[in-house]
Amino acid sequence: MLGTTDKGWVTPLNLGSSGVREEFENPLGRGVRILRRFPLGSLGSLAQEEVPLDRRLDLVRGVGPHTLQKLKAAGYETLVDLARHPRFGPSATRVWAALARRDAQALINFGARDMELLPLFPRREWVVVDIETTGLAQVLPVFLIGVAYAGATHWEVCQYVAEGFEQEGAILWQAAEDLGGRSVCVTYNGKAFDEPFVRARFRFYGLSPLTFRLHVDLLHTCRRRFSDRFPNCRLATIAQGVLGIDRGEDITGDQAPDLYYRFLRDADRQALDLLLEHNAHDLFALTQLLDALWSGDFDWGFGEGEDESVS
Repeated sequence: MLGTTDKGWVTPLNLGSSGVREEFENPLGRGVRILRRFPLGSLGSLAQEEVPLDRRLDLVRGVGPHTLQKLKAAGYETLVDLARHPRFGPSATRVWAALARRDAQALINFGARDMELLPLFPRREWVVVDIETTGLAQVLPVFLIGVAYAGATHWEVCQYVAEGFEQEGAILWQAAEDLGGRSVCVTYNGKAFDEPFVRARFRFYGLSPLTFRLHVDLLHTCRRRFSDRFPNCRLATIAQGVLGIDRGEDITGDQAPDLYYRFLRDADRQALDLLLEHNAHDLFALTQLLDALWSGDFDWGFGEGEDESVS
């Protein structure tokens, strides 16, 4: 089934390379981006009930399970309550201050998980990222950067493609330019691979590092939630086993470098189409998984806070 809309956008019924193609030019050269649109997933269908962060007394140093029960029995329910405690007050005040200014890195240092920090940031500040490279070594080029921007009714998707090694700098520069102002980056195994890889490639071109206030790696969440149900926690496995997404004849990630070299050597557009489709499948799975795991926005009543970033 094909799903091209009247505006030319390609829906997930057809994740092939026939999206809207745009060429761009920037200070580092020329490149191409492919534009698509994905629907929202089943919002909150896999969400677990979380303790609101302002009630996470266990983020305070020295508050373990036994102490937590004693504090609650004594009437300490929130971090604001605990700020008046003679022993735990100073530490509770520091945690509350980090929460008030949405300092994700500080809260992670206190013991919060990346996924439970998502409600601190509106969806318009999220971006899902997945890259394709010519190998595992960080001296090798990135040739495809796929991003999906969260919207109120759908996901806007953009794939930055280097149709030659000389275009790598241009797609890195353009992706960074377009991602400006987003606070949250969501990946799958991105903390171990995508983030350090992209940082190294930015350094190679003398570009300033791309930073976000929060990096959510869904691999960690899926390992905690689903590792006892499946033989592995690869994205394709989770997407099919948990969400019922069948990728059909999609290639595997380790085939990507050979296909890209085939495209360069033989001008084989079909090889590039397969790579674009593979990256689109990854982005689609990630957006649907994120929507399903998302527990919804909370109104914390805070302002924008300090503009602090974490890489």
